[in-house]
Amino acid sequence: MTTNKFKNRLFGRTRGRSKKKIDIKNYLSKLEKYKLPKFDKNINYILDIGTGYGETSIYLSKYFPNSIIISCEKYIDGNLNLLQKIDTNRIKNIFLHPGNVLEIFENNIKQQYFEKVWIFFPDPWPKKKHFKRRLINVDFLKTIYPFIKNHGQISIVTDSTSYYRFIIKTIFNSKKQYIWKNQHTSHLNFKDYYSFETKYYKKAIISSRKPSLLILEKI
Repeated sequence: MTTNKFKNRLFGRTRGRSKKKIDIKNYLSKLEKYKLPKFDKNINYILDIGTGYGETSIYLSKYFPNSIIISCEKYIDGNLNLLQKIDTNRIKNIFLHPGNVLEIFENNIKQQYFEKVWIFFPDPWPKKKHFKRRLINVDFLKTIYPFIKNHGQISIVTDSTSYYRFIIKTIFNSKKQYIWKNQHTSHLNFKDYYSFETKYYKKAIISSRKPSLLILEKI
């Protein structure tokens, strides 16, 4: 039997390769200040999953000032970077969840909270034996479905050819729940929609990989 502990396990590193020491007590204190609030069905929320160094959450907070941005990331270095930017720029509409996004779904009533969900550059887990670790699959899209508002959108960006194919198959198997909005256009390039660049976007370009954007809309 699969336990919740195993189901919600997060793979990958929580720290960067830098050996710079951090004050965990201070880190946790800062997180407490921006702790995920109790959801209010009358508020528009945007869920930003796997925010890396926080560039996407900062962008969303600026262009959707009337929405609450939920930044979901376990990477400590990235969260510290985001927290610093929040304090420096006095941002009021970003809150952090430093763990698995599935915990958010499990700890809240199934209601339509999110008008947008962003998943930019999720870990591709390129080895076949690790495919089961990939976030985006049929079960995930089923789990998140009741939390998305009618006609709400999920935006996914990946620079992995293997993961791109995997996601396309997942979309096909979820066609009763979602419409692939940009399927019949030539606009799959990230830069067809956004001008800002994240650290992972820059790494993809340096490595001659083309980031593709897929937009799903809840039926």
